[in-house]
Amino acid sequence: MQLNTEKKGIVAIFKPWQTALIKELFKRKLTSGAAHKFLEEKDIRATKKGHGTLSRASAIFFMNDMVDLGLLSYTTKTGKGGHHRIYEMVLTKEEFAHKIISLFVNSILKAFPKESPSYDWPRKQIPILQKLKSI
Repeated sequence: MQLNTEKKGIVAIFKPWQTALIKELFKRKLTSGAAHKFLEEKDIRATKKGHGTLSRASAIFFMNDMVDLGLLSYTTKTGKGGHHRIYEMVLTKEEFAHKIISLFVNSILKAFPKESPSYDWPRKQIPILQKLKSI
């Protein structure tokens, strides 16, 4: 994840293909194959200039990273070819936004521990963080 301060919303953090995949995961569960097929059908490209197709591995790595961040979960199903992960969104859209904000704030606090006025500073200064249980 990277923050692009010139954009607003989810596209400020994720690449266009990742944003499309996240939005689809809010609607339904996806296997890596279904995620890759969705991106192909939507003709979502890897670059801003519209070049390059996305590999199935890109979708898998992205969804696994989202699992590691606690944004997605998965179940495993045995089928043709072995075990298959079925990914699903575990948070509401609001919880998802709060989690992303929390991840960024934590990262900033760790990067600048001496510059942070106090541990509660972000929560007091940023109203949306007041709703979070932990930063």
